[in-house]
Amino acid sequence: MNGQDSPKAVVAVGGKPMAARVVEAMRGAGVTRIVVVIGHRGQDVQAAVGNHVEYVVQEEQLGTGHAVLQAEAALSGYAGPVVVTYADIPLLRGDDISLLVAHHRATGAAATLLTAVFEDPGTLGRIVRQESGAVEAIVEAKDATPEQLAIKEINAGIYCFEAPLIFDVLRLVTNKNAQHQYYLTDAIAILIKKGKLVEAVAMEFAYAGIGVNTPADLDHARRLVAASEA
Repeated sequence: MNGQDSPKAVVAVGGKPMAARVVEAMRGAGVTRIVVVIGHRGQDVQAAVGNHVEYVVQEEQLGTGHAVLQAEAALSGYAGPVVVTYADIPLLRGDDISLLVAHHRATGAAATLLTAVFEDPGTLGRIVRQESGAVEAIVEAKDATPEQLAIKEINAGIYCFEAPLIFDVLRLVTNKNAQHQYYLTDAIAILIKKGKLVEAVAMEFAYAGIGVNTPADLDHARRLVAASEA
């Protein structure tokens, strides 16, 4: 993305690596223990983030669900909420994470998603809710009906799960998909199928959930950070 063989997580936005910005958001929410899962060029991520977090290694990059499962040993014996987020959401704020965890605890959910509401969600996955407000499904745009495509709420890729339940569920996730990867969103589908409560709460500022996947996304994120920090 920056023209070099560097992990996306170390690409700078507003003078700081994206992963470092996400860790700062976690700290801002009062998270005291942070486990960073590293893989390709992991030493670069460590150099960018520093030694004030714990690291676990994903030897093979087999998907987002597989990545989270690598943290199970580090969290052995812990029971309670676990926030999971990607390293390429540079505008994520501590307030967003605090909102997510507060909603998760208040509802007693097995999992809670942080969402964003956009006037034009484009190709992003839609959040389908039950009448109660609980999550019924996450539907990818390519699989959505016209009614579902009209939904403006999308999955931002930031979650709060209950441990150790999430690790038990992740072991049920399969890689029977086009990419042969173990997806974290499949864990959400399994929880819903099992009748577990899955909640969702929309972040205050939708732009804070923007992920960086393309050079255009990176330019957009840099402009937004520059404007917010001016």
